Amino acid sequence: MKIVKTLLSVITIIFAGLGLFKVLSFDISNPVMFTSLATFLLLQSIEYKNTVGKSKSDFVLTFIAALFVYAVVIYNVFIG
Repeated sequence: MKIVKTLLSVITIIFAGLGLFKVLSFDISNPVMFTSLATFLLLQSIEYKNTVGKSKSDFVLTFIAALFVYAVVIYNVFIG
């Protein structure tokens, strides 16, 4: 899972840079960046749930943040 999280972090940073420097259109880079960020947050929340020392609030807050980012991506791609 650590490799997948690292790969998602790198994808997020690369597409943020490509969108920031206008190499790619904002309409292309933004959904890819946010989708990889939300997937990273979802994996992080699963890791929090499986870790013994973490509280339940860590899992709940990162899970809600991931769902919110997914909702923003869906809204921007399909509705906005």
